[in-house]
Amino acid sequence: MLFKKIFPVPQKFFKSTWILLLILFFFGILFSSVSIVNHYNFRTAGWDLGLFNNAIYDYAHFHWNDCSLLLPNFNIRNTLGDHFSLLPIFISPFYWIFGSYTMLIFQIIGILWGGVGIYKLILETSKNQTLSLLAVVHFFSIWGIYSALGFDYHDNVLAAMFVPWFLFYVRIEKWWYAAIYFFLVLVSKENMALWMAFICIGLIFIYYKDRKKLKYIIPGAFISVSFFILLIKIIIPSISSSEGYIHFDFSALGNNMTDALSTIIKHPEYTFNLLFENHLGDPQYNGIKTELFYVILMSGGFALIFKPQYLIMLIPIFAQKLFNDLYTRWGINAQYSIELVPVITVALFVWITDKNFKRKNLLAAFFILLTMCTTISVLDSRKSLWYSPSQERFYQKQHYFRNFNVNDVYAALNKIPDDADLSAQSALVPHVCFRKEIYHYPYVRDAQYIALLTADENIYPFSTKEEYDKNIQDLIKSGSWAVYFQNSAVLILQRIK
Repeated sequence: MLFKKIFPVPQKFFKSTWILLLILFFFGILFSSVSIVNHYNFRTAGWDLGLFNNAIYDYAHFHWNDCSLLLPNFNIRNTLGDHFSLLPIFISPFYWIFGSYTMLIFQIIGILWGGVGIYKLILETSKNQTLSLLAVVHFFSIWGIYSALGFDYHDNVLAAMFVPWFLFYVRIEKWWYAAIYFFLVLVSKENMALWMAFICIGLIFIYYKDRKKLKYIIPGAFISVSFFILLIKIIIPSISSSEGYIHFDFSALGNNMTDALSTIIKHPEYTFNLLFENHLGDPQYNGIKTELFYVILMSGGFALIFKPQYLIMLIPIFAQKLFNDLYTRWGINAQYSIELVPVITVALFVWITDKNFKRKNLLAAFFILLTMCTTISVLDSRKSLWYSPSQERFYQKQHYFRNFNVNDVYAALNKIPDDADLSAQSALVPHVCFRKEIYHYPYVRDAQYIALLTADENIYPFSTKEEYDKNIQDLIKSGSWAVYFQNSAVLILQRIK
């Protein structure tokens, strides 16, 4: 009684808070079972977790990243010249605590924090605690999260998780807090600045009658576009010492961004068709884009039709996916759909809130079930190519075990001197890249050691096992390398001359 007099908080608040914490705990364990287990079992890669781990190692030692992992594919020695992200700088001090798991842990925390943002936003919108909790479950159930967790760490995942908080603080007019999340999205990755511009445009249509909000939102759109242009045209090329932005992969629209914009404006029908057609021509890519739209609709994305303000927010995301020269970005694999996730959930639950439904919570539960079934379905099989089921199927035994003893691999890696320049196979790179010079095998340059996970079925970038084995034999026959250590899973070579 005394507690209630001192803290007159409704009992429903405590109940909903505990339920939210239980939801976060359950999905936190689930997300860890995907991401952390993958890393422990050597299913993470040099590109991209290795790049980020090498970067935070440099930042934690107060150095700009001198990234040898990008050689020789890209003539870049600073990861900011590849993709401009400041988030690893902020996270890097935790390298001293969490080691090679640092970025993965923060990615999981970021997703959970994004879920809290969804809860706050939908609660503010609907004034319905149950509906808000259901929104969190829906958010955590969408396939895009599991696809992202199944493939390393990526900055756009954290950026997507900041968006619900930005929308929430804009709604309640807490502008300093909104500005913090606005800033975090802008500096998370160069293309996220363009996304933030369209988020602001979507908000203009939502709050077009609210002059006070528009006073902040409209400048936000201009700042985002300006920052995007600054990054693409000046900052990134200057860091990478290239003539332009090296990741322009949209030849269907033109040779550069000016050409692309011209094509979109002058040929709208052609541009619209690109969203759905396999413009690369190879028939094995047929159906990948169709699968994406099907999964979006079945996960609640149909609400974007009824809430087009949120569809506007996704225009650059659909464009960067579906106009791309790389078919791997068209579909539902990896991190390339994560930006869709928060917007789908927000659009769906705003639509449910606005409709005069008598059983809103029951309707929300139905869409959660539909979304879960869709996610499980695409975890089992999908059209999108290069899908690795063992990296995402957290409910199967194969995900938790390898065809080799992982403890033997860790013991072997410990035999490599910490200060040695090293070339390593992709799956080993994220574990051994806390050093000055680390190369992505088969590039060896001046490495003193080569570490190979010979038991791994993933032999990227080699096309065949024969090609992979021949490369190893050629190294040994050259007389420059000798076997330093070998077991059933690992081969370590040492340079002898």
